[in-house]
Amino acid sequence: MSTEINRRDDYERLLDLDVLAAWTLDRQRVHHADAAAYEEVLALFQSALRSEVVDGDGRTSAQRRARKVEKHIKAAIKAARRQEAAMERFRLAAAAHKAHVQALPGQRAAKASRKAGTRQALAAGVSKSLHKSTTAFTPDAGTAPADSGRPAARGITDLFNQQRRGA
Repeated sequence: MSTEINRRDDYERLLDLDVLAAWTLDRQRVHHADAAAYEEVLALFQSALRSEVVDGDGRTSAQRRARKVEKHIKAAIKAARRQEAAMERFRLAAAAHKAHVQALPGQRAAKASRKAGTRQALAAGVSKSLHKSTTAFTPDAGTAPADSGRPAARGITDLFNQQRRGA
């Protein structure tokens, strides 16, 4: 498969994970080759610049002068390595994103199911509690005292009135 995708009109194909993987691997190979080439240039410059000894130099004068040039090629090596790693992270992030998006409908359905179950359990608990409350507040016909001769209290006001009357 050719990874000749560096034309702007072909970038949309990168949305396919297989094409993206091939493209990022190709980019990684390019960055790796660049870093290797930069390392060869660094070795060449190190040997050439560090061997330039001028009369009156100290032991490390040539190395210090060479470092002023070497640091720039070392920065290029570091950048190429970072780009190589960035392509790997990009490929992994795209694959993780695609898997996450594909899993979302199932996760949302499971969440809705859990919510519905929670609501049903809550409704059942409320219903049970209300049933207990209504049975506790509604007196049975057989619970009224036989000797009082008064009807059983039906509400809080009736209870209050009964207590005032001395019952």
